[in-house]
Amino acid sequence: QVSLNRQVGAGVSIGAAYTYSKSIDDSSSDRGSGDLAPNKDNLRAERAVSDMDRTHILTSNFNWNLPKLARGAISNPFTRAVLDGWQLSGIVRMWSGMPFDVVVSQDIAGIGAVQNQRPNLIGDTSGARTRTEWFNRAAFARPTTGTFGNMGRNSMRLPGVNKWDLSASKNFTLHEGVRLQFRSEFFNAFNHPSLTTVGSTLTTTATGVNTAAGNFGVITDSRDARVIQFAVKLGF
Repeated sequence: QVSLNRQVGAGVSIGAAYTYSKSIDDSSSDRGSGDLAPNKDNLRAERAVSDMDRTHILTSNFNWNLPKLARGAISNPFTRAVLDGWQLSGIVRMWSGMPFDVVVSQDIAGIGAVQNQRPNLIGDTSGARTRTEWFNRAAFARPTTGTFGNMGRNSMRLPGVNKWDLSASKNFTLHEGVRLQFRSEFFNAFNHPSLTTVGSTLTTTATGVNTAAGNFGVITDSRDARVIQFAVKLGF
């Protein structure tokens, strides 16, 4: 973990915190690993990065009190009041995506329940990284009936987070002890898509797999798009 906070000249401050981490377990549930493992005779196959693991987490912030206009720069008092004394601030979040499992839709191993059974991995899972094809769907195959797939737990990663929240505000002094604040806020200011859920259930049949079925490999949900709001606050 590394953090930095610094005053950069008059009216400018920045801060940043970075974490590089790895969390490993054999079950991220409050139940024991034996309750979740498809093959209870091979619990080592469940040892992998935790469900909540994020490799990189970077959060930064800044605050900038814009310098006041020089005397005589603008003679009109109304224009000067509007343009002078703004404050800009923001928070930036950049995080790695979280891991997830690809599972099959049938009890291929014959254990009486699907229960996190995974397919065989037969190729490179790297895909186009698009909304309709986040990973290579052809990289998976149906295990032989009565067996467990060779794919490890939490072998895949969801998309990461890249989010900028920005704000601009200004205080107006209306009278002694009376202040008016105007504030504008831009959440996800650059409207960068933060994708959260990927179809990860592989439809299997008695003879193979159907990678085109359902939403396998398709991004199905995302965080909020850009939100803009304005506020006016009177303090006295």
